[in-house]
Amino acid sequence: MLIRQVRVRGGRTAPATARPVDLRITGGAIAEIGEHVDRRPGEDVLDGGGAIAIPGLWDQHVHSSQLAQAHSRLDTTGAGSASAILDLVQQELARRRETGRRRGEALVGFGHRLVDLVVPPTVPMLDQVTGEVPTVLIGGDAHHAWMNSAALRALGAPPRDGVVGEDEWFDLVSLMPTLPGVGAQVATGMAMLQRQALERGVVGLVDMEWGRIWETWQAGGSQLRVRTAVYTEDLDFVPGPTGMVLVAPGPAGESLVEMGPLKVILDGALGSHTAYTRDSYAGGHGPAGHGVLTWEPEELVAALRRAKGLGLTAAVHAIGDAAAGVALEAIERAQIPARLEHAQMLSDQDVVAMARLGVGASVQPAHLLGDRDPTEELWHDRTDQAYRLRDLLDAGVEMVFGSDAPVAPLDPWLAMAAAVHRSADEREGWLPRQQLQPREALAASTDGVGALAVGGRADVVLLEQDVFEDVPLGADGMMVDASAREAAQRLRESRVLATVVAGRVAAG
Repeated sequence: MLIRQVRVRGGRTAPATARPVDLRITGGAIAEIGEHVDRRPGEDVLDGGGAIAIPGLWDQHVHSSQLAQAHSRLDTTGAGSASAILDLVQQELARRRETGRRRGEALVGFGHRLVDLVVPPTVPMLDQVTGEVPTVLIGGDAHHAWMNSAALRALGAPPRDGVVGEDEWFDLVSLMPTLPGVGAQVATGMAMLQRQALERGVVGLVDMEWGRIWETWQAGGSQLRVRTAVYTEDLDFVPGPTGMVLVAPGPAGESLVEMGPLKVILDGALGSHTAYTRDSYAGGHGPAGHGVLTWEPEELVAALRRAKGLGLTAAVHAIGDAAAGVALEAIERAQIPARLEHAQMLSDQDVVAMARLGVGASVQPAHLLGDRDPTEELWHDRTDQAYRLRDLLDAGVEMVFGSDAPVAPLDPWLAMAAAVHRSADEREGWLPRQQLQPREALAASTDGVGALAVGGRADVVLLEQDVFEDVPLGADGMMVDASAREAAQRLRESRVLATVVAGRVAAG
């Protein structure tokens, strides 16, 4: 393939080329970049028309099966009370009765947050509204579910009065497709999520879904590059050494799926009051309100050493600062290449340790938009430890962006915009000292590819315009807020003209 007349956007410091160039792609790699490259006989041509060319974008943290179901889920986002959620459930059941559609299917919802509910949700409350329709209402942070008795029975969970949370809930997630109607939703949704990702310029995902998710990708093939995580309970099923390309043929016959890291969930989440922190916080669960640590340190070290023996890297979920400390100590003892997933709350010593150990930070900038107010409420004396993007970058920590979809949309442009301005409303950017320049946000979104170059992967995204110019700084050395807001808006409104994956036009 020959991509003609594009302005190649450089790496973290370089602007787009002033003059358009041509890119030749051969065998899934960029073979030539130059002005007026001659077309070879039979070579396909994509006319860029002066578009901006950037490396393909990645989402480094998604849950594909849950995201695949999102299009058919009841949206409970913003419901500020248990009664408001129950009203939404009643309305959905009424619609099903009126239309006759989906009457025999389970009702699955997503989006509410425990931190917003004054009255705790209970199983009897939900039973009264839903009867025998299996109902699972998943929290917006994906760390708990409010289920009725019919769903608990269907998934083999013991009776209870309250929500199902943390490890117990994670064990049930892979069983969700066994509920009536849910399995078909996953099959339809997987194709939909790939199409939507490609339209946004996403060429690759790191899939953190529970269960042996690589089998799903192997069975269905993929139009995207995918690295699939594995959890400790499935380590016996790892099909060969890490980095091994799995048998999952893509559209051109090539395989785009490979094994990714061992995923370990070490603590809970802010929204469920279960993130494990060094200091207690208002409403925190667990001993003395410090949240929940789901692994004993010695067991964590043993799991990481086992993964290293299989040739795997590690991705350790750590949202609270105490969880980050436990994770970093275990990673150092196990001597395994690793990254912290979320890295949402970090002390100075954690940032230093990550840089010293070469531990990466896999962060989800869009989360800070919704976490701003709860953080100020629950961690009001430690907000300077939240979402330390600038501090991590300046310390030399490798940082990559993701969404944790469906917790946030699979949308790298939203993530980059959040990293730049750090506000979702009329307020100024939150903790503005931690803002990133647009080009720095881009660098965290391309799977380590600094710029399109000869010999690099043939994953290319064409944009209508360059939206990565630096935001001017004020006298205090921080971004001018109005300019940062405008830059974030330009990122959110970016128009993707074409997405090329492994030398094939996948969208546009």
